[in-house]
Amino acid sequence: MNGNPGQTTESQQPVTDDVPVLISGCGPVGLMMSILLSRQGIDNIVLEKRAGVSNLPRARGITARSVEILSQLGLGPAVDAISLAPRWLQHFVYTEKLAGELVGMMPTQSMRPGALAAWSPCDYKVAAQDRIDPMLYDHAAAYPQTQIRFGAELLSYEETPDDIIANVRTAGNISRIRARYLIGADGGKSLLRQLAGIGETGRLGFNSYVNNHIRVDLERFIKGREGALIWTLAPGHEGLFQILDGQQYWAVQIQYDPKTDHPESWTEDRVLRTLRAMIGDPAADELPIEILRSYTFTLSATISERLRAGRMLLVGDAAHQVPPFGGFGLNTGIQTAHNLAWKLGCVLRGEADDALLDSFDCERREVATRVCEFGRVNAGYIGQLMRAVRAASSTDEKREIVAGSRQYGNWVGLDLGVHYEGEGAFIADDVPVPSVPDPIVDYVPHAKPGHRAPHLWVRRGDERISTVLLFDRFVLLTGADGARWIQAVRVVREQGLAQLEAHVVAAGGDLIPEGDFCGLYGITPSGAVLVRPDGHVGFRTPGSVADPVAVLVDVFDRILCRAALRKTGEHE
Repeated sequence: MNGNPGQTTESQQPVTDDVPVLISGCGPVGLMMSILLSRQGIDNIVLEKRAGVSNLPRARGITARSVEILSQLGLGPAVDAISLAPRWLQHFVYTEKLAGELVGMMPTQSMRPGALAAWSPCDYKVAAQDRIDPMLYDHAAAYPQTQIRFGAELLSYEETPDDIIANVRTAGNISRIRARYLIGADGGKSLLRQLAGIGETGRLGFNSYVNNHIRVDLERFIKGREGALIWTLAPGHEGLFQILDGQQYWAVQIQYDPKTDHPESWTEDRVLRTLRAMIGDPAADELPIEILRSYTFTLSATISERLRAGRMLLVGDAAHQVPPFGGFGLNTGIQTAHNLAWKLGCVLRGEADDALLDSFDCERREVATRVCEFGRVNAGYIGQLMRAVRAASSTDEKREIVAGSRQYGNWVGLDLGVHYEGEGAFIADDVPVPSVPDPIVDYVPHAKPGHRAPHLWVRRGDERISTVLLFDRFVLLTGADGARWIQAVRVVREQGLAQLEAHVVAAGGDLIPEGDFCGLYGITPSGAVLVRPDGHVGFRTPGSVADPVAVLVDVFDRILCRAALRKTGEHE
């Protein structure tokens, strides 16, 4: 950093704080990282150059898998409180104009309440990010392990074999913070990614929009045609209406081409004229419309070439920019944090070698590639649908086109079927996954290693709980004849893996299933399934083994890279 004569340089400043994990960025993913670390008792500092959490209602959809994770954190009721009412979650709506001819209403099989009840204890929720971020902030700030510092900008960092030292500017003063690990949750233009020299793959800059946050009463125009998304398809009036609060707060996107239509031409007067035309009713000419914010933006679909550079790791938009078509951007970020947090915890507690963090890179880039492709295809799909509707010769033909749009709004396979196929912190087996017509739309639950462990209602005493809500640590599940696995877990836990528990899932077990546990998880009553703290299956064996203790020791050595620890004498 350049300074005035006589100023102390960054590298000469004393270290003011020493913390296991430093997080740059106080968006939803940075806050999730902080919460997930604090729950493990790991101290962390969150830096944010803004004066507070974001008040922009950007991301809006929370998938069932993300709601499962938030529910594990005790945030289920808070998510319910900020989410849209069910009347908005039944359909995607396609109109010529908002108040004009109704082209079609596509049922949202992934979003409507109860749609996923066979596969998850949680529903999809819709809540704007200006409600999500304060909820996460309040929860993160309540932990004594967390310090959140607004007006604090990370400028640069230096790495040694044992730590990272970050240079931070706060109110014009420079301080230095030492951390074992540094998390880059600093957005799509991530400074940390740039400082680490990490490039991006994918496509920058496709589909440009004018995004408008407005307050307006549209009830008379949309009554009976409410939807999570309401598209206007008329030529020259293409756009998207999204309700933010279930009342009069809307986000409206207007697509435009910056090559022929300069962004600065979108004045407030032009935006108002366009919005009234998109509503398409004479009454709209006198309708009070309050523009709260209006700005242009261009979508990108990019993935960082690496998510790790030594002790610096990338999460959220810094790691992957997912197009919003399908709503997987925020959710991918939440799940990336969920993947990283347990691995960092194992490393910091000495239970795993630092090499475990390499699996974070390969696992999460694999998922990011999948969801970016889904978003890119969906973006093109909407364009194709609009063109097909415009070319249709009758209203009936238009409605047939909309009725055939099965994928858009229906993505349970991508949501609850989230999985890892390549290298990772799991031990693959050779059992094939169930065949489905479309892996994006369709889902058949199973427990192949690398996949999200499936939901099953069980009774624990007087409590009814889903299996997916048990997995905030390593959990071994076995059947009625699995007593030797339970004993083996006791032995392994005594050897230094405290974050491990075991359950017998059977009529006489401590978890009494409301269905066929063994059939769902692909084991016999003497088999076992080990689920990781992020809810993904780490290991499965269909039946009994000669030495369960030896098997589990080997499993944990492989998943946690513990052989490397033994070689360096860091693990007993």
